[in-house]
Amino acid sequence: MAEPQEWRMNVPALSAIVTFHGEGILAHTTLRSYALSRNIARQQGVEVQLVLVLDRADAQTRAFVVNHPDLDGSETVVETQVGDLALARNAGVAASCADYICTLDGDDLISTRYFLMHLKEAAQLDGRFVLHPEMVLSFGMYSAFNWQVDQTGPYYDEHALLSVNPWISAAFSTRALYEEIPYVACYPRQTGFGYEDWYWNSETIARGVVHRLAWGAAYFYRRKWHGSLNEASHAMKTVVPMTSLFALGRDRGQGRDHA
Repeated sequence: MAEPQEWRMNVPALSAIVTFHGEGILAHTTLRSYALSRNIARQQGVEVQLVLVLDRADAQTRAFVVNHPDLDGSETVVETQVGDLALARNAGVAASCADYICTLDGDDLISTRYFLMHLKEAAQLDGRFVLHPEMVLSFGMYSAFNWQVDQTGPYYDEHALLSVNPWISAAFSTRALYEEIPYVACYPRQTGFGYEDWYWNSETIARGVVHRLAWGAAYFYRRKWHGSLNEASHAMKTVVPMTSLFALGRDRGQGRDHA
C-alpha cells in the first residue's frame, strides 16, 4: 500500500519517544536498532523524529545517548528530573511534532520495518485506536515469544485487564489521543501502585479507544537480570490503581447507566 502524500515531506510522519534513565551501554545497541528502522522508513520517503527523553539519566547513559554515532542532528533530546516513566513519556509527547506518536524503551530493539508497519496499519483505521506490535520476542534473563492480542479479534477477553495487561508498553497512536489521555504517574516505590502502561491501556479502553495490532511489526523485549522497573514492581507486589474501566464495570453491575 502506498504511503499518503503528506508522509513524503520533511515534516515527520511519526515521533518515536524513547525513555532512558540508567541503561548504560545498552542504550547504544537500542539506538542502533531505532536508527536503522528510521533509515528504512526514510528510504520510503517517510521521516521519523526520534525524541530521546533522559529522565534522571546517569552520566554513562547520557554519554551513550548524546554521543551516539547514528544520530544525525535531527533528533530532539529532552532532559527531565521527574523520576517517573509516565511523566517522562508525557514530556516526550510535549516535545514531539508529528501527528502520530509511538513509545519505546531505552533498552529494547525493534524490527527494521517497525515504523513503516505501524504507519501503514494506521492509514487503514478509522476512529480512535492504539496500535501494538504483532509479536513480542523476549530475550536476556529468559527467552520467549508471543503474539499480542487484537481487541477486535477472537482472543481478546474484555475482562482480562482486571488481572493481566494484554500488551507491552510499546504503543502507537495519534498525538491528539496522547494529549487527551496522558500517562499518569504511579511512583510504585512510594505508593505501591504501578504499571503506568497497564493503567493507560485501561483508561483508553474505558473511553472507547480500540487496541489493534500493527501486523508484521516485532518488538524485542529485553528481560534484564537487574534494574528492571517491571520486575521491581512484581517483587513489590504493586497493583494497578482504580481505573475508569473497572469503575464502569462495577457500576454496570449495579444497574447504572452511562453515557
